[in-house]
Amino acid sequence: MVAGWLRAVALDGPQAPGMGTVPDEATRIAGPRRDEEGGPRRRWWERPWVLGAVVLAVLAIPLVVTLAVLAEPRWYPSLDMAQTELRVRDVPTSDAPLIGLAGRIGTEAQQGSHPGPLSFWALWPFYALFGSSSWALQAAAAALNLVAVGLTLWLAHRRGGVPLLLGAGVALALVLRAYGPELLTEAWNPYLPMLWWVAFLFAAWSVAARDRVALPVAVFAGSYCMQTHISYLGLVAGFVGLGVLVLGFQAWRDRSDGAARRRTLLWVGGSAALGLLLWLPPVAQELTTDRGNLSIIRDHFSDPPEEPIGFGEGVEVMLRELNPVRLGSHVLADSWVVSPTLIPGAVVLLVWLLAVAMAWRLRHRELLRLHAVLGLTVVLGVASIARIFGIRWHYLSLWTFSTCALLLLATAWTAAGAVRARRGPMTARGARLGGLALAGVIAAWSLSFAIGEAPDARLRDAHDSVGLAALVPSTVEALAAGDLPGNGEEGRYLVTWNDPVGLGAQGYGMVSELERAGFHAGTIEPFRERATEHRAFDAADADARVHMQTSRDPQAWPERGDAVAVASFDPRSDAEREEFERLRSEVVEGLVERGADDELVLKVDENLFGASLDERIPERLRGLMVNMLDLGLATTVFVGEAT
Repeated sequence: MVAGWLRAVALDGPQAPGMGTVPDEATRIAGPRRDEEGGPRRRWWERPWVLGAVVLAVLAIPLVVTLAVLAEPRWYPSLDMAQTELRVRDVPTSDAPLIGLAGRIGTEAQQGSHPGPLSFWALWPFYALFGSSSWALQAAAAALNLVAVGLTLWLAHRRGGVPLLLGAGVALALVLRAYGPELLTEAWNPYLPMLWWVAFLFAAWSVAARDRVALPVAVFAGSYCMQTHISYLGLVAGFVGLGVLVLGFQAWRDRSDGAARRRTLLWVGGSAALGLLLWLPPVAQELTTDRGNLSIIRDHFSDPPEEPIGFGEGVEVMLRELNPVRLGSHVLADSWVVSPTLIPGAVVLLVWLLAVAMAWRLRHRELLRLHAVLGLTVVLGVASIARIFGIRWHYLSLWTFSTCALLLLATAWTAAGAVRARRGPMTARGARLGGLALAGVIAAWSLSFAIGEAPDARLRDAHDSVGLAALVPSTVEALAAGDLPGNGEEGRYLVTWNDPVGLGAQGYGMVSELERAGFHAGTIEPFRERATEHRAFDAADADARVHMQTSRDPQAWPERGDAVAVASFDPRSDAEREEFERLRSEVVEGLVERGADDELVLKVDENLFGASLDERIPERLRGLMVNMLDLGLATTVFVGEAT
């Protein structure tokens, strides 16, 4: 089997001038296969699709290990992850989501969401297949990422045969390990498009090469990225605009070729229909409500609440994140790790520009198309980063790391083409050794990932999950008994919370877990954009209230009345509670000494997370607040009358 694959490497070599011609307009840089030349046909296990499946399986090993590690103890999703699971759960119902996850878009009075629900719809089949549990959501995220990897490998083979399939496999192995096990198994909307962005770039390259089969992939992958997270909107939109021009030019060139024109119309028409279908939900929401989400997005970014960081900082961020050293280390799971220097990124771009010049000298159309796609990516990327305003969260430019890997791949492939143009075609033995080396890198890098980082995978919201694990079972048991307001599963439960340290993270988790247990649960109207519209209702429409009080003394809930405490949890030891109080006293005293107003001082107890982000807070006190957030507070769950 391996020998057959190595023969395929020898037969599917990248072409340069003088080494053969491209056989058709869809153009792989692959030479003709043996069975296309009249020679002996390859046995089924020697065919490239089998090799592609094996490469995909090897790349999947770390994700499988990660899912096995995360299976126990049970995960309790909170905040965005709970909101995501609620929407995925809604997909097969009459309340199917029409827009994306709520984001930092719009105003407090009119909060916007990310453009579309495609990620929820794409997750649902896998979520249902794996059992509709919280773990199933993680498995669904991993499965979607592997679909993107598989499509990328397929497109790579269409463009460059087995050699490029293996080269893309190496690039993907680097990217997968750099992103790490946590990001690849978490269905958070900034993480879900990371690998689909790679598939989109390969599809865009294929479309530029007149490979019409890639058009639907480009439409789906681009729509998936754009709808799932707003940071991809400008990137993909730029490609769409240029793509329309390219397709129009290609159609004009084909005007005298009836067969080519019909083929183009078929694929373009079908892909356009797919695009309309994928964008129907957000457009329907825009047209049928008085709070159109697309309008909120337009208004928010056309008149941002803060000044964007600008072109200069956009270039700096791009250079920092094109650092190839970061691809060799598992650092992306750490939100705040940044490259300390611009030099590696500048070197990557400089060497890549030399590769572009070499491809131009070789008149290598396939390479030039790839370089054009990557060049457009860099330009659009800088423009996109330059438009960031407010805090530059790490997840706003995660696509830069896979872009760096593709720049390296394109540079290496150009170098290989230049060597072959100078020395002539590679011998069969040399091609086999080269293929074996690439396969070895894929296997070694993927297995080291599976053995090294994957077994140490940890939940990124473990603190909230531990708290919910302590609170949810007792709450469910108390409600199911039927002797509290709400009368068990017959009731409608309004979940409310006071959470100064977690943005209500566990509150959304409680809504999701009560619903999983068979209860009709929702929350108050101000949270409708996050909890979904049909889960938001007034106290007058509820039969009982489930309140989560998080504070220094949660038993002293001012509105307790006759409500019964059914669960309580404090993540801190006695020593940690004392440390929290010491830190609080130091923070409050520090603010008072600096003349802070009463509102800011009160914010330490009422919204510690928000206070820690306040620009008026000195860095030393901000550090103390972060320590307080890490320690956490106690939470008690009460059940009582709704009003």
